[in-house]
Amino acid sequence: MRSFGADTRLPTLAVVLDIIRERGAASRVELAEATGMTPATMTHAVRKLTALGLVHEVGTVPANRGTPRRLIGVKDDACYMVGVQLDQFAAVGVVVDLAGRVVVRHDMPGAGKRPLAEVVAELAGHVQAMLEDAAVPRDKVLGIGLATYGPQDREAGVVITPHPTPEWTGYPLAETLAEATGLPVALENDATAAGLGVQTLGGSGSSFAVVFMSGGIGGGVILDGHPYRGVTSNGVELGHISVDALGEDCSCGNRGCLDPVAGPRPVVERAMEDPGLAARLDLGTDTLTDFNRVGRAAREGDPAAAALIADSAQRLAVATVTLVNMFDVGRVVLAGQAFAESGQAYRDVLEEWLNRSVFMRHVHTVEVELAADVAQAAALGGAAVVLRNLLESPNPELRTAHSVPR
Repeated sequence: MRSFGADTRLPTLAVVLDIIRERGAASRVELAEATGMTPATMTHAVRKLTALGLVHEVGTVPANRGTPRRLIGVKDDACYMVGVQLDQFAAVGVVVDLAGRVVVRHDMPGAGKRPLAEVVAELAGHVQAMLEDAAVPRDKVLGIGLATYGPQDREAGVVITPHPTPEWTGYPLAETLAEATGLPVALENDATAAGLGVQTLGGSGSSFAVVFMSGGIGGGVILDGHPYRGVTSNGVELGHISVDALGEDCSCGNRGCLDPVAGPRPVVERAMEDPGLAARLDLGTDTLTDFNRVGRAAREGDPAAAALIADSAQRLAVATVTLVNMFDVGRVVLAGQAFAESGQAYRDVLEEWLNRSVFMRHVHTVEVELAADVAQAAALGGAAVVLRNLLESPNPELRTAHSVPR
C-alpha cells in the first residue's frame, strides 16, 4: 500500500473517505494501517472530514488493550453529486449520495450533431428532473461531474476536438452547463471517470486499468487509488496506440491507430459492407446502436457478426498488452456502452491475450472483468470527481448548490 507523507495532505481526505465508504465503518487505527499514514495525520484527516459533516462516530469495537476503538462511518445523506456521461451517441445521468449509492438514473439522448446550446439545455433539463425525482435538497448538491471524450482542457472546462462538429472545439461546455443549472460543473475524461466509478464500488487503494468503449475507444489507469492524469489529464490514449505501424494515417498524426481500425465505427462500416448482415440486423440507426446490434448477433451465434467482433477484440487486446506492460497492473476493467452486448466476448479475448503476452505474466496473472454496469460507470465516476475536487482543494468546505464559479 502506498505511503502518504506530509506533502500529500490534500489528497489524504479523499483517500480516507474512500476507505471508510468501502468498509462501511473503520477505526482510526485501521485507517492508519490501510493507508500507511501516521496516527497524527489520520487524526487530522478524520477531524477535517468530521468538521465538513461528511463522517461521524457510529460505535465502538473492543481493542486488544485499553479503551475501545471508535468507529468512523460516512453520513450517507450529507451531500449529493450529479454525474453525467455524454458522447455523440448516448448519455447517462445519475444522482449519487455520499455513500456512492445511485439515487436516480436517467438514460438520455447523445449529443448527435445538434447545436451545442441545444444539447446543454437538454442536459440541464435532465439534471433538474433527476434532482426532482431524487427529492434532494438543493443546498446539499455539490455539483455536476461531466464525463466526455477528449482531448480536453479540464481546467478551462472545454473539449479540444472538432468532433462530432467543429463547434465542439473550445466550446465553454462546463461554464455553459453551470450557468444553465446553477451548479458547479467539473469536466472529466470519460475513461478516467469510468475508473473512478469502478473504484467507488470497491477497491479504494487498488491499481487497475480501464478500457472504455462507447462512441470510440479510450483508456484510463487508477494507481494506488488515484487517477493517472499525465501533464494535461489526457493520458492513456488507448485508442491512439498503433496496432499497425504501416497502417493508414490517423487524424492524430500516428499510423494504424486502434480506434480507426477496431472501434465501433469501423466495425459497423464493415458490417454495412455485407448487405445480408446489414439487412438481418437492420443496421443504419447510429454507430453505437448498430455496433450493439452486431454484438448481440455475435453473442447469438451469427458467424459474420462474430467474426467482426473477434477481429476487433484481438486488435484491442494487442493495444491493451502495451497498456498493461507500461503500468504493470494486474486488473483490467471494461466499461462503456459499447460493451453492453459483446462485453463477455471482449473480456474472454483480452484475458487470453494478456495472460499469454504480458511481460510480467510469469510473476502475476492479469484479471479482466466487466464493470458492474458498463453503461453507468463513467457517470458514477463523474459524480465522484465532484467530491474529489472538493476534498483535494486547498480549503475544502461544503459549498451550496448556488456557488457557481464565474
